[in-house]
Amino acid sequence: MTSKEYRYQENLLQKSPILMDADHKKNKVDKMLAILDHANLQGRGLAVDVGCSVGFFCKAIASQFEQVVGLDIDQGALEIARQNSPDNVRFDVADSMALPFPDSSVDLLICNHVYEHVPDAEKLFDEIFRVLSPQGACYLGAASRLTLIEPHYHLPFLSWLPKPLAHRYMQLFGKGSEYYENLRTYWGIRRLVSRFELQDFTLKVITEPDTYCARDMIRKGGLIDKIPRGVWQLFYALLPSYIFILRKPT
Repeated sequence: MTSKEYRYQENLLQKSPILMDADHKKNKVDKMLAILDHANLQGRGLAVDVGCSVGFFCKAIASQFEQVVGLDIDQGALEIARQNSPDNVRFDVADSMALPFPDSSVDLLICNHVYEHVPDAEKLFDEIFRVLSPQGACYLGAASRLTLIEPHYHLPFLSWLPKPLAHRYMQLFGKGSEYYENLRTYWGIRRLVSRFELQDFTLKVITEPDTYCARDMIRKGGLIDKIPRGVWQLFYALLPSYIFILRKPT
């Protein structure tokens, strides 16, 4: 644990049971594997999934890494993750703001839609920078505060509101007593990762959905499938989420 006192988001799995939905997660796993393949990030030594929950990503990459470690503070989720786990995969309770690895020791770190659940996102990315090996990389999936439909509670404009109003909005619609998550705009996300070299896969996934297994998001022949890349670029800062590969500067 870090020396500073933080208020953590406990028992996220109980609040978001969709995290256990294998069919829902399969699309996200396939997308991540396609991106890792195109970024040439498969087949290295140590892979770590920060905020692994029930371990879908860890198990998906087990055959491609010597060792895979899933980290979370949700002990109930980790108990589920340990069921039918490959021999080279382990799941540990750990604080994402104090990663239990030496400097420059991790070859792949997965941080998929986690930053908004962490008490101090800056500290999280300081730790990611510290543990990444010189040739390592971080897969970052990051939701934007400017998304129209908040991704966790599916309430329009929830993440746009000041916290007191967001808490009340949640209560009115029976979604809980408070809005814990702290989403950032595109520019805020870029400030979080400003120390890293960045490879952006966001528009590639949107405009090449077959290549990146994104047909769960973009129906073939549908209206979204027909939007030209230039239009996506024009409204890029208003997209609901982003996918980046982060590396230490060379």
